[in-house]
Amino acid sequence: MRINIELGELQAFLAVAEKTSFKAAAESLFISQPALSRRIEKLELELKCQLFQRTTRRVALTDEGRQLQAHAQIVMEELRLAYQGLEARSLARTGKVTVACVPSVAHHILPAALAGYRSQHEGVRVKIIDESAQTVLDSVLHGHADFGVNFLGSQEADLDFLPIRTEDYVVVVPEGHSLARRRSVSWKLLLKEPLIAVSSSSGNRLLIDSAIARTGMRPTIRYEVNHVTGALSLVAAGLGAAVLPALAVQGPLQAGLKGVPLTDPTVSRTLGLIVHKGARLHPEAQSLADRLVQAIQAV
Repeated sequence: MRINIELGELQAFLAVAEKTSFKAAAESLFISQPALSRRIEKLELELKCQLFQRTTRRVALTDEGRQLQAHAQIVMEELRLAYQGLEARSLARTGKVTVACVPSVAHHILPAALAGYRSQHEGVRVKIIDESAQTVLDSVLHGHADFGVNFLGSQEADLDFLPIRTEDYVVVVPEGHSLARRRSVSWKLLLKEPLIAVSSSSGNRLLIDSAIARTGMRPTIRYEVNHVTGALSLVAAGLGAAVLPALAVQGPLQAGLKGVPLTDPTVSRTLGLIVHKGARLHPEAQSLADRLVQAIQAV
């Protein structure tokens, strides 16, 4: 059964029942008396019964009105409790921000963004989910993170994806490596080198494997790691070359390494800010999201 009763009508009904006066009820709700009367008439029409007995001197509930009053009071109390609970939860969340982002962003862009953020939001606790692209996606979808930065999510019906930056993948090698002196490296040339790859479950790996498949060649993968930072450590140790997003070689942590453009074919990804569709970030989360977006665009 479809219930076609508005909250304002219930409020008007309970006010008249309490004040036993249309004039006093209208004043308590800060509406005109004719507007109050229209609400009561609409409610009576919907319920197909008379709720009040009206005389020139008094207003009294009918039997049907008393029955509705008992239920309406419970409904309004439940709504009040629900509102208070949600408001308390919202206030509590403003003291904490959870951001999910792929490791290349978490390790090479986020720290600088947080440094500026901290000066304006000293009391805010920030939780960082620096995991694979799929985990970042799931964290936002399931409400474990306020927002995320990812290259997956544009096709998700339940997410809004705001593109931030499109970047190419590069070949990462030590500065003294022979490939470091080249302006670009083709896949044909790269696949002669021992490769350091990220996990086959990684979103980065899916893009890279797709590019390798187009070359018709079989790479020699010597080492496989779960995260970009692990790949960088092995490259720095001279154990091979890695194909990583350009952001991975930004900043002081990558001293001694060089990213060389990759060609034939090129591989790229688009980083975007992802939030649950229709969600509105609380001020502290929005502030961090804005700073992170600006930092990524500025690289």
